[in-house]
Amino acid sequence: MPAPTTALAALHAEYSDHATQSALTLTLDQRRGVAFYLADTDDSVEVESFVRRWTDRVHDLDDFVDKHGRMPRADSTRPRPATAEQTLVDTLTYFRQVGAAGGYCSYQVRRLEAVPGFAWNPRDAQWSSMLAAHQQFWVDHQRPPRRRATDPAEVTIGRWVAQQRAQHARGRLLPEREQQLRAARFRVL
Repeated sequence: MPAPTTALAALHAEYSDHATQSALTLTLDQRRGVAFYLADTDDSVEVESFVRRWTDRVHDLDDFVDKHGRMPRADSTRPRPATAEQTLVDTLTYFRQVGAAGGYCSYQVRRLEAVPGFAWNPRDAQWSSMLAAHQQFWVDHQRPPRRRATDPAEVTIGRWVAQQRAQHARGRLLPEREQQLRAARFRVL
């Protein structure tokens, strides 16, 4: 397991304390979390097989992020090749689906959120970062970004703006996104 992040260190410290307490003093969520904590921090501890499998998958994700400095990305070819990275992409999809359905205890949720770059909805995170980049471009340049500029970063932002406007014109822009685009200091719509 790579060096723990601040969030992971805090999570482990909290559950280290829970692990020393009597099970009768813990909530059901905390008791479930202790099992995942023990599996997460000690490979030799006996836990249920599903706890070990989940923890091993998270450790594989940690190792990938530590080695590559990024989250795994899906291969664009069809059918998708059976690579280790694609397996992690599929694992992340599964994690997000179960998390969205409320199938994880608090420890599992926080453990995933402690993986650098993890997002429950990566498309929303990417969209928000593009809006932030648009706002920062205006602050820096006092003009809108152009799609036909020489700077590739400006082109990316300009294309994103054009896509948002096109989606809005077709009625396909999510209402909460439209609201954010209209409420931004430098409006897109």
